[in-house]
Amino acid sequence: MTTRLTPVISAERADLGGAFSARRVEPGRFGDAADPVMGFDRYRMDAVTFAPHPHAGFSSISYLFEDSAGGLRNRDSLGHDFVVEPGGILWTQAGSGVMHDELPAQTGKQVHGLQIFINLSAANKDSAPRVMRLAADEVPLWTSERGSRLRIMVGNHAGIVSPLEPTEPVNLFDLNLTAGDEVTLPLAVGWDMLVYAESGSAQVHTDGGAASLASGDAVAAVAHDADDSVRLVSQVGARLVILAGRALREPVVQHGPFIMNDEAGIRAAIARYQHGGMGVLEPIAWT
Repeated sequence: MTTRLTPVISAERADLGGAFSARRVEPGRFGDAADPVMGFDRYRMDAVTFAPHPHAGFSSISYLFEDSAGGLRNRDSLGHDFVVEPGGILWTQAGSGVMHDELPAQTGKQVHGLQIFINLSAANKDSAPRVMRLAADEVPLWTSERGSRLRIMVGNHAGIVSPLEPTEPVNLFDLNLTAGDEVTLPLAVGWDMLVYAESGSAQVHTDGGAASLASGDAVAAVAHDADDSVRLVSQVGARLVILAGRALREPVVQHGPFIMNDEAGIRAAIARYQHGGMGVLEPIAWT
């Protein structure tokens, strides 16, 4: 057996005040099978929720579903101030540290999307921070013969490659799976894959077993000793988010917005932040 499927887990509700609600999948509930994913929220945000804050040692990703009513404004200490519209993606590879905040671009227009944290390997935790983005019309598409539609935000499928290139390889797909169709995705040895059902229901098949997902459910797959594939099937139609990356299998120490390999790394990140090494970002003055 080359691939192992974890038990299915259901996302848990996580609210931050009255303006931010989420379905949260805790990757730690999969053991190490979701490595390098450190956070996964499907969220809706109606108003400003977060003040400017730092990140270091991982990548923070915001992907807006195409049905999001409004865009997401990003501000950061690298000098960016722009809006990601529905269907677009923002990838903040924090590395050694960056300050940012994200908020609805327009008052009264709800943001609907994903917030994902992906760990960086020890070799890249002190890399210079980078901010990357794609607009909705820049995201490559793959379509099956029966009409299923795969948006390739990051990574590649069937020879179609996203222009967004983080330092470490990741696949992030948004799949609208039509009723009665199936889509097969490769899973390389040493990689882990997380499959989340945003809506509908689907079955996940590997040579190590099968799992059924309803809306809000997630499962992880691990390719152990050989390249394999994951087959996604739906009788009624489903919207699935697929996130795969090379498993790091490194020690992890997390302290608030910092993810490092040891306590010394955490202390160094805190010191950088306190001494201005992650830059400065002033709060927005609301009137």
